[in-house]
Amino acid sequence: MRTTIPLLLALAFVAGSAGAADTSSDTTSRAARRAEFQQRFLDQIDTNHDGVVSRAEYQAWVDARFAKLDTNGDGRVDANEIAASPQVAQRVQKRAERFVNRYDTSGSGNVSKADFEAKEMARFDRLSGGSGTLDADQLLPRRGAFGRHHDATATPDDKG
Repeated sequence: MRTTIPLLLALAFVAGSAGAADTSSDTTSRAARRAEFQQRFLDQIDTNHDGVVSRAEYQAWVDARFAKLDTNGDGRVDANEIAASPQVAQRVQKRAERFVNRYDTSGSGNVSKADFEAKEMARFDRLSGGSGTLDADQLLPRRGAFGRHHDATATPDDKG
């Protein structure tokens, strides 16, 4: 049990979730992409293609995933091995591409200081409502209590 929980956490970290990084406001297409990702994930594990994943198939997948992470073959995975994994590199690359796409206002394929400042100062103006100052309430996410990274537990204030 001592190694099972860290192993599952590492696998969950590396496997990620297609919907987790999605910033789209179209929840229907996000749900469809999540369902598609989940189906591809199950198809990858369902080696005999009978439509269900057996415990043995899942164990084989866990063993293979751990072997990929354990690059030095010592039976343990440390943070350096996870950081060096191709899956993490792909996620970092995708995030970097999204950053460049979001901030590159000139279409040059890179972000100049002017590009970065323009986007961030526009963000400040939007958050401050043009007042020229920000307070803690203005910095809170506008997704509400049930938005991303919240526990969806209603509070008395949520019932309005």
